[in-house]
Amino acid sequence: MSELTKSDAALAVLEEVLLASRRAAEQAQAESGEFNVGLKAAYYDVLTVALEQAELVGLSPAEFGLKGYNPDVLLRPNQSKAA
Repeated sequence: MSELTKSDAALAVLEEVLLASRRAAEQAQAESGEFNVGLKAAYYDVLTVALEQAELVGLSPAEFGLKGYNPDVLLRPNQSKAA
């Protein structure tokens, strides 16, 4: 079995963080309240930056678990599913 490089390990950690962020953002989107409005804004920032940076370096969102995900849904009120 081959050993993971630091880059491979970092990518695996990043993927898990982004997947957890996506799940938490979707949960916040499904719930109401001012606290969830703030959560959605924070997750919007994190996920948008991740997608922008991936595009800059030529990575597909599918490579880190965000295939087809559009964080703009977090800007819409009372939407429970990602576009």
